[in-house]
Amino acid sequence: MKYLDYLNESITPYHTVENTAKMLLEQGFQELSFHHSWTLEPSKAYFIKRGFTTIFAFRTPKQVNSSIFTKLALAHTDFPALKVAPNACRFESGIQLVHSEVYGSPIYHSWLDRDLGCGGVLVFEKDNQIQHRLVQTSQKFRIPELSIHLQRGVNQDGIKVDPQKGLDVFWSSSEKDSLDSWVKQQLSPEEKLLDYDLRFYDAERASLGGVNDEWIYSGRIDNLASCHAALEALLATDYAQNYISGFCLFNHEEIGSETKEGAQSLFLKMTLDQIIKALNISDQCTPSFLEKSFFVSMDMAHALNPVYPEKHDPKHAPILGQGIVLKQNAQMRYATDVFSSAIFKQICSRAGISYQNFISRNNLPCGSTIGPSVSSTLGVSTVDIGEPMLSMHSIREMSSVQDHQQMIKFLASLFKEF
Repeated sequence: MKYLDYLNESITPYHTVENTAKMLLEQGFQELSFHHSWTLEPSKAYFIKRGFTTIFAFRTPKQVNSSIFTKLALAHTDFPALKVAPNACRFESGIQLVHSEVYGSPIYHSWLDRDLGCGGVLVFEKDNQIQHRLVQTSQKFRIPELSIHLQRGVNQDGIKVDPQKGLDVFWSSSEKDSLDSWVKQQLSPEEKLLDYDLRFYDAERASLGGVNDEWIYSGRIDNLASCHAALEALLATDYAQNYISGFCLFNHEEIGSETKEGAQSLFLKMTLDQIIKALNISDQCTPSFLEKSFFVSMDMAHALNPVYPEKHDPKHAPILGQGIVLKQNAQMRYATDVFSSAIFKQICSRAGISYQNFISRNNLPCGSTIGPSVSSTLGVSTVDIGEPMLSMHSIREMSSVQDHQQMIKFLASLFKEF
């Protein structure tokens, strides 16, 4: 699947994992489940899903013995969104409105006057069994902004959005055609709705921009760019001689990762234990296995906006199109340390990959990633990197074609022998 198609079709974490799994199956990967025992063979490819929003894919090595280890890319499948509330619908002044909860930390005003879609998962009962189905509207919706005549000082005071009332979505002009009625239309008479997880998202398709088509404009670049890069790199590389190569894409990074599908869960450790056991090496990951392993935590990085240069440290300001970003922080908000940084730089040097350094200003708080959570839990050396981007957490973000290609090249080099 081409990158722009991946961005367009991965409208929720459920769709991201479904699209990723589809590509893996097409390339001969076998799906595993914790409900069944595993029999793994050398030089084979497998994947396992958790909660339909997290996925771990890997290749077993050509030689299986007690000296193997793993090299994994880590990213997240979720992104800021408006999550439809359980009792979301109301008809008011001739408009059918849908109320949502804010998921993550979106830039509120970027959601105004945009074409929105709605999609997610429906969970229902059929034949006494709980089943689910991914859904997506074909129609588009809006959150209209007030005209300037009704807020005369908006250009001087800025747009201030009350998320409780200012993000309600205009669904229909018909009192009977509510979101609830649309949901019912997605089910057959034999299917009884139990619950749903629906999100509004940017419905405008991803596109290339700039006079040389050097930029990417899209929703959900953070962090679908990293998911796609990990997938493309793993599919492009062969089985390693003595290590497991793969990726794990977690859900719920944007809200803290403290869920069963998040990076702070036991999912990664459980899966690695199961792999080691199924390869008849040990009952679980050994200290030697973890000590020799290496993780790459991937999340987007803040590129310099030339209109606001004061927001960056002047010597650590990544530029769009000039390479992937090595992220470091003295408070360890990123997992990078001097040794994981050295491994990263060695791979870049050998593969001819350009990179840039990023640290936050001392007078601006630094964000974080899944890197510290996973690295501290498992004790695995981890480096935090990402593609530089602009407009992070806006409904419409911007990144570089060249940087995405460089990220795929780096991960492919990671998965190869070094």
